[in-house]
Amino acid sequence: MRPSQSGTVMAFFQVGYILTAIIALPLTDRLDARRIVMCGALLTVASHILFALVAKDPMSASVLRGLAGAGIGCIYMPGLRIVSRVDNLRGRAVGFYVSFYLFGTAFSFLATGVLVSYYTWQQSYLTVALFSALSVPVALYLIMRIDDTTMLPRRQKQTSETGPRPGWRVRYRQNLPVILMISVYVVHMWEFYGMRSWISPYLAHVLGEGSGAATSLAATITSFLIMLSASATFLAGSISDRYGRLLTASMIMLTSVVCSFAFGWLIGSPLWLIIIVGAIYSIMVVADTPIVSTGITELSDPERLGRIMAWQTFLGYTAASIAPITFGLILEHAQPNLAWGFAFSSLGLVAIFGPLLLMLLARLPEKASLCNGRG
Repeated sequence: MRPSQSGTVMAFFQVGYILTAIIALPLTDRLDARRIVMCGALLTVASHILFALVAKDPMSASVLRGLAGAGIGCIYMPGLRIVSRVDNLRGRAVGFYVSFYLFGTAFSFLATGVLVSYYTWQQSYLTVALFSALSVPVALYLIMRIDDTTMLPRRQKQTSETGPRPGWRVRYRQNLPVILMISVYVVHMWEFYGMRSWISPYLAHVLGEGSGAATSLAATITSFLIMLSASATFLAGSISDRYGRLLTASMIMLTSVVCSFAFGWLIGSPLWLIIIVGAIYSIMVVADTPIVSTGITELSDPERLGRIMAWQTFLGYTAASIAPITFGLILEHAQPNLAWGFAFSSLGLVAIFGPLLLMLLARLPEKASLCNGRG
């Protein structure tokens, strides 16, 4: 497939995720989120197994990846809402949750990288897909054994709510902190998914494009980098509980932006240097995930949290769907010796808005809602 076709297949996963999440998340304001997680586990397992068995062209691959994304849309954010009900050390709890999500992703890369050296990609993918079926009994246990009655404290209704509805300027100002934090999430997702979707092909290109051994080694290195980043999310969430969401997220995002501007230009450099920079990049591009998501839950009205998370998901994963395609188009149309550098730098051009938006949020009095007043 051409780079743009590969990017489209990747993007369909995000499209399926978005369409499902904007339906499933508002339902969590009224329904048991655990049952939504169970439905997502069943759909994800089935679509992954079918992908290995029947995906023969970009169209069938895109449809099945879209269904897989729909399943994850019923798992990841509804699960995050359940975890975010922790009142103390919320950043650590969400970071722990995100870490295990990333460890699962890393394991799939690692297992595929090892298996593809001995079997076809279909056989390798099917093996990993069958292993993912373990998520179904785990989800069933969550429904049957774990109490889900604890809710976040609800805000008291103001008597003014029975009067005329405030104008759009008033509503905009009331929701400005959440709007800013969701905007930070959007630029984070652009950089994160643009980088994560293309780092393995980039490493394969560095190691020798077209070689099966290079593809296998690239997948193995990618899994190693993702594992590093998985542990970083737990650590970053814990640090934000101590030093505040805004400061911690700003430092992390500035570091990842520098990596975006540098990483693609390292072709021809020693492999050890590429791996070191790639490790720092992989850690920093994802480490702010639990911080930003936790911040959104802290700034939101608990009664509307599901709907707000739906907007977060819709906007964030729309950016995540467009970024890999944009990256692929740059690879197709830029000069070959400059393509990877321009493509990765394009991620940094968007991500630089993250720290700027956090600076604006830091000037609002609502920052006191973050991290028990630490901002």
